[in-house]
Amino acid sequence: MTQRLRIEGRGPVAAALRLFLARQGFASASIAHDAFAAPLPAAVAARPLALSLGSTHLLSRIVALPDAAPIRTVDVSLARRGGRTRFHAADLDSPTLGCVIRYADLHKALSDALQRIDTATPPPSPFPLHPSPLVGKADEILIRADGDPRSPSARTLDFHQSALLAEVLVSRDAPGVAFEHFTLQGPLALLPLPQPDRRAVVWCATPQQSERRAALSPHEFDAELLDAFGDALGTMRLAGERHAVPLQRRLALRDEDPRRVSIGNAAQALHPVAGQGLNLGLRDAFELAQELGAAHAQGTPLEDALARFRRRRRADRAATVGITDTLARLFGWPALAPIQSVAFDALDWVAPLRDRFAKALMFGLRST
Repeated sequence: MTQRLRIEGRGPVAAALRLFLARQGFASASIAHDAFAAPLPAAVAARPLALSLGSTHLLSRIVALPDAAPIRTVDVSLARRGGRTRFHAADLDSPTLGCVIRYADLHKALSDALQRIDTATPPPSPFPLHPSPLVGKADEILIRADGDPRSPSARTLDFHQSALLAEVLVSRDAPGVAFEHFTLQGPLALLPLPQPDRRAVVWCATPQQSERRAALSPHEFDAELLDAFGDALGTMRLAGERHAVPLQRRLALRDEDPRRVSIGNAAQALHPVAGQGLNLGLRDAFELAQELGAAHAQGTPLEDALARFRRRRRADRAATVGITDTLARLFGWPALAPIQSVAFDALDWVAPLRDRFAKALMFGLRST
């Protein structure tokens, strides 16, 4: 009797896992899953996704990557307090640090790839997995991907912030440069987009401030954004709708059931500072598929693969969550302004520290 896999989730991590499993020889029909190709809400479709270089490498194995704006430099600064550092791809002997795409474009690329594996006749696999009518839900391996951690025992940290998402047209673009500007209320990111002279805005502040800014007239919003960010990109003009998203960090605790595992946002929902949530989830999906494929090839129980996966991912997960939480807390509290400047100076002056930090964000802990 062969164990079936069941994947819960309708987002990019769940879709990527199905595609990685197909590369490991798992038959599409052997995997129960949620539908993926449902229409996206407008607020989700327009959401910018900052992909690390490691994530683009992983995705290139399973999809034709859509148009993306390369990130060659990340400019990080402190508003009105001094402190600035830059991360350059060239310093790491890399063509880019990553890229920015829209959620809708990645969704379509993943959907197209899933349709191909669902309709194609797969070549013979060295270890084919076929569904068995004798296998019930009690024997399934359940993988929860995407969606907030739902466990009542999940650890929650409320940042008391919301992220205001928008797009603006700029008069003086800086191609290849992503800006992360830390204000007194929280981080403000202006990310490049595939279209020239257009930027994605991710503006973190208190929920009240975010809702107020979402209700401003376009002219008032433009003026307030320019005042907060400065004129490094010239004038800025709102293009499209604004959406405010509440921010929490939630970590699912380990499942006691050895046949269940959580990845992506089902395992950890992170603050958007440093843009690491999806990148961590894609590493989860890739390494879980590797462990499951190896277990099936060797004829060992898939539960053992889940146990190895948990051990293998523990350090990367803890490090990424720790970096994200530290940045969100350190640069979200005005009382810590003196420490913030010292931290920036350390990154700017100590090249090995800066490079190690950049590599961790590009590839996860395993590369450092």
